[in-house]
Amino acid sequence: MKLILNCSADCTNSVIRKGILRNNIRFIAGAMETGESVKFGTIEINLINAAELRMYNKQHLQHDYETDILTFDLSDGKQAEGQILISWENVMENSVRFRTDFENELHRVIIHGLLHLSGFNDLDENQKKLMRKKENEYLKHLDNAGKGN
Repeated sequence: MKLILNCSADCTNSVIRKGILRNNIRFIAGAMETGESVKFGTIEINLINAAELRMYNKQHLQHDYETDILTFDLSDGKQAEGQILISWENVMENSVRFRTDFENELHRVIIHGLLHLSGFNDLDENQKKLMRKKENEYLKHLDNAGKGN
């Protein structure tokens, strides 16, 4: 897997530890390749601010509201590839709201995007429940490997 990880200028190193995050993403992706029988190609993850993500949400999906993640599937049929846009600000707010730490919530959102690239959807309640279950499985896998923080 080729991983491209970008942070906007307002997403400082004190918020994101890129080296650790990059290693954790690779670990999660490897586990997902085995668990979901998927092969990842190029994955680009962009950590941007909430206003910028809302602009993309409105421009590409005609949704005029905030979200924490948008996933654009660019797969070629052989490998799962795509671009994942994440609002680090919304992830931070959600970590407070759900009483978890920022890195755990960021990992959950990244797993969510990778699941979308692996063919999962969350258009109805059953799909949402399955994705949440998968998110929890991969978070546990990351924690069990001692990479959760």
